[in-house]
Amino acid sequence: MRALHILLLICVALAGCAPSGVVRNDDGGTKLLVTIRYDAVDSLQGNAGDRYRRPSSYGAGPGADPLLDALAAEYSITRVSGWPMRTLGVHCEVFATARGSDADALAARLAHDPRVDSAEPMHQFRTLTTQASDPYRALQHSLDTLEVDAAHTLSSGAGVRVAVIDSGIDASHHDLNGVVRAKRDFTGGPLAPHGTEVAGVIAARGANGAGIMGVAPEALLVDLRACRAGTGPDAPADCDSYTLALALDFAVNSRVDVINLSLAGPQDPLLARLLAAAEAQGIAVVAAAPPPGDDRDRFPASVPTVVAVATSEGAAQWPATAIRAPGVDVLTTFPGDRYDYGSGSSLSSAHVSGVVALMLALNRRLSPQQVRALLAAHSQLSAVAVLKDEAAQVAQR
Repeated sequence: MRALHILLLICVALAGCAPSGVVRNDDGGTKLLVTIRYDAVDSLQGNAGDRYRRPSSYGAGPGADPLLDALAAEYSITRVSGWPMRTLGVHCEVFATARGSDADALAARLAHDPRVDSAEPMHQFRTLTTQASDPYRALQHSLDTLEVDAAHTLSSGAGVRVAVIDSGIDASHHDLNGVVRAKRDFTGGPLAPHGTEVAGVIAARGANGAGIMGVAPEALLVDLRACRAGTGPDAPADCDSYTLALALDFAVNSRVDVINLSLAGPQDPLLARLLAAAEAQGIAVVAAAPPPGDDRDRFPASVPTVVAVATSEGAAQWPATAIRAPGVDVLTTFPGDRYDYGSGSSLSSAHVSGVVALMLALNRRLSPQQVRALLAAHSQLSAVAVLKDEAAQVAQR
């Protein structure tokens, strides 16, 4: 079986021996293509294309009909349709064979009949285009954990707009091509990798022949850069209340569907007011929970209307109500058309933002409160389980 599979792949690659079948009738029989020489074909006048568009306007004619009827009777086949094949100067007739008949043998017998120009089973062809795959998809264990492939049979996040308030996205990355539909830079300076990492987890394009696939590969991203690159190679990007307020204000006024905040800091009254405004506008907000022991910098995950997300790996983490999602050794996009592994609740938050995009694409009427309730019902987060629960609730309403 493996040898046959390899042979088929080689045939497709060479485009020379693609497997084809025969066209069957509804009753299980086979269709034959039979041509006969017919002088009237050569004398046809007018536009041949018109006759192909209106085949009912052409008949085989009194000279051909008796012959075609005779062939049908002698070979126990049924006339289906026919047309003048002007290029070859023949009349081509489609015949249907009876179920269980040997189409190849019938065609061979017809081909040797002196009244017949040619005869063959009607073959079925197929294009040699295959769906592009994502070469590194097998390395995305986080998507397997979330059962994302099964979820994509229900939703792929089409049209949902996710605002990524972060350190900027490298929209030229070939796995993020066309993903970023709007952007604003509230900081300036060089990009830090973090925003591109988050973007890839949420919405890297699937089946495009490039590296990975996002949780919501048909979602759209709004790139709101509010964080500056750190001073060292491993330093985190940093933001402040002003740049974050600018980004949140833009996101709320743009009526995005989801806001992802893969960042943390101290309690901030102005930002809290903007998060309340987002809730009032029906925008779901997802934020990364800080590591255990970081008691000071718990905002915005500490806000009750925000979906707080912690990594699913390791012991229970703050807060107890946090949604747990993969956050260790996550393969994602990096600036400069690169891919690498990243870890942290920032990427856990991105996974959940992607799941929320799947939910909203399935039901755009979901409120932020309903989003939180559906997610909270799954201690072991599964994208497909959440979507099935959502569909069931819609059916009950």
